Amino acid sequence: MAYRAALIGCGKIGSEFADNPLMKGDVYTHAEAYMRCPDTELVAVCDSDLARLARCGERWNIAARHTSAVALIETERPDIVSVCTPDTTHYEVVRAILTRNHHVKAVLCEKPLATSPEQAQELIRLAGERGAVLAVDYTRRYANNLRALQMFLAAENLGTIQAVSGWYTKGTLHNGSHWFDLLRFLVGEVDWVMGINVLGEPGPDPTLDVNLGLKNGALATLRACDARRFTVFEMDIMGTLGRAQLLESCYRIELAFSAPSSHYSGYFGLLPVFHDFGDHRNPLLHVVEDLVVALRKGTPPACSGEDGLAAVQISWAAHESAQIGRRVYIADGN
Repeated sequence: MAYRAALIGCGKIGSEFADNPLMKGDVYTHAEAYMRCPDTELVAVCDSDLARLARCGERWNIAARHTSAVALIETERPDIVSVCTPDTTHYEVVRAILTRNHHVKAVLCEKPLATSPEQAQELIRLAGERGAVLAVDYTRRYANNLRALQMFLAAENLGTIQAVSGWYTKGTLHNGSHWFDLLRFLVGEVDWVMGINVLGEPGPDPTLDVNLGLKNGALATLRACDARRFTVFEMDIMGTLGRAQLLESCYRIELAFSAPSSHYSGYFGLLPVFHDFGDHRNPLLHVVEDLVVALRKGTPPACSGEDGLAAVQISWAAHESAQIGRRVYIADGN
């Protein structure tokens, strides 16, 4: 029997990317993922914007349409709920879902899980008390090419990781936490964080430049760019044997390995080498497929509530560091 799924938040990642001509045939929305996965069925949608709600309901032929997440849960009694509302509402909406009389089996929350570590910890506790799976959509964990790269790095094909660098836009918590999660997934855990607001952005989530000390001794550096010029999301992993560059929002991975230089006798340089890591397609479909496996087998999802918490902790530490002007250690928060 298929799991009954509900969507709260009918915006781009919830539904609308499915009609973007550049994304046709690439499952990049929660709604399409539930429609495409044979083990799930989308039974209800919710949004406070009536026009957006109507578009989503008509697009996926869903009759059960709500403007209240609580009403949806109590009326439709879904097994799985996707939360695709704005970042600052995630805690409130997920908490409301996990405290209803109807016990959902799983919650799939868009990133970030919450806007503070304390909020994220509470959601993890509530999910545990309810016996519900809590998953966070840090989408790149589910992409075929990045899963293959993770195994490639784990086999030490690049040797020992010396350093990691990257570029990003649009907020330390909003998009930076994506980079922090990918760093943990591919390279390892973070020990300390140092943030600085080089761009001078205002508001609660400025795009910070961030240095991160990793527990394996390597240094990672994330550089902020002005999103008014362009958007960017890149990572460059430098090992003792070569490097892996994640380009075009990680759709493209380029490898280079140490080899004798073609320009200077007696020197070694980094020369490009082709390696097929697979595609970067249908990430939301893979998210839902993974969630179904977690429900049926009782295994953790590929990106758990605890993973979501870790990304929030790193982002929070970067903001705190930028305010106090010194390192913040993840383990003890000081």
